Amino acid sequence: MPSADSAHPIFVQPRFTGRRFDDHALPVDVASDLKAYQTLLVELAKYLFYQDNPDRQRVPKGFINAHLVIQGMEEGSTRPALGLVTAAVMAAGAMLSDVFDGKEYFVAARDLITECIAAPDSALPEKFPKHLLPRFNQIGRSLQLGEALELSMEGSTQKAVLNPEKRRRLVLLASAVYESEVLLDGYIGEVDYDKDTFRLRLDDNTTVTIPMTKDQSDYIRFSGGRVRDRVFIRGIATYDSHDHLQKIISVESLYVIKNFHMARRFDILGQLTNGWCRGSGIAPDKAKLEAVAEKLTEHYPEHLRLPTITPGMDGNLLLEWGILGHAGTTPCYAGGPWVNLYLDSMTAEFCVLDGEGNGAREKFDLGADGGIERFMEYLQGRIPQVTDDAPDDVSMLNALSFYTVTSEHLADTEADIPIEDVMQDYELAN
Repeated sequence: MPSADSAHPIFVQPRFTGRRFDDHALPVDVASDLKAYQTLLVELAKYLFYQDNPDRQRVPKGFINAHLVIQGMEEGSTRPALGLVTAAVMAAGAMLSDVFDGKEYFVAARDLITECIAAPDSALPEKFPKHLLPRFNQIGRSLQLGEALELSMEGSTQKAVLNPEKRRRLVLLASAVYESEVLLDGYIGEVDYDKDTFRLRLDDNTTVTIPMTKDQSDYIRFSGGRVRDRVFIRGIATYDSHDHLQKIISVESLYVIKNFHMARRFDILGQLTNGWCRGSGIAPDKAKLEAVAEKLTEHYPEHLRLPTITPGMDGNLLLEWGILGHAGTTPCYAGGPWVNLYLDSMTAEFCVLDGEGNGAREKFDLGADGGIERFMEYLQGRIPQVTDDAPDDVSMLNALSFYTVTSEHLADTEADIPIEDVMQDYELAN
């Protein structure tokens, strides 16, 4: 537990509150908030020094080298204790003398930052310079909805509370836009290699221009124009005062899920438990389901229509491709091609009926070398293709055929999956 007897006395001790901090642990994300606080502290201290010394062109030597250090954290708390290391402290350790300390400016800057956060928007401290308000773009950026950073106020029991809404308002007092985290998902429509950007097409058919790094170019080149490949982006964007997205500044993480809707369908089927159909029905083996899902999502051709994927009562899977009706929209499965997918043997059995009701069957060992490739090649010409008149119908991918699945045995297949959950799944796995 840090104290005044530590290597450096406690200078400031912010407290983080909210759902992620309820377990009394600090996510590493907040390190960026502490660094941003330090940056503002030093810049504000320099500003205050110049206000007191208008004839000076530079701050004293070593002034800018002042920094904060994490002394520790009280057990069971989310309050990192930060100590201030000034040039004088460093000089004392090196047995030097006549070094300007300037600690009083850092103390004044600390208190002024706290006052600024606590004050109403219309009554900010006069000494706080307006040009430094955009620094709150960085302080508290990691905070999510319902979370806050609290600072103690000198001589008061009240707390200065910085939450996402407060930092937004502080920035907009000095700027037309503010910065915040953005989560986007869609497919890559166009790539501009000259400008190192690509256009992400969202579900509402709008597009957003995204900056592209060299490390990301391979992923983007492969998935460009592939509407089934879902691209997920976490980055920093600017928003106007009406919270309208203006520009993507940077991308912190980007990843691609091939055949996204098919992959998520397999994820949902993986949640089945025994008794999923009116108390009956064996759930698919999770490990074997995952192995099959990986093969199909990786190799399924872009130009072939997506099948419905339904669970069988015996724990296996059924893939069906409907024959479109006269309107080109209503699938009919009678006679249409289907595949019995046997998980235990990793075998796919392709079946189809001709116009006279005669059946044809062909089996493929998906576990054998080249088995999935032979299966995909066989499907060419035997499965309906995607056309302008017959586009993919994702809702049919999620159809449950004639089965009734009780809610306690399967997640809601019609519900949208929050992008935050998808991002979290990816980042935990990687």
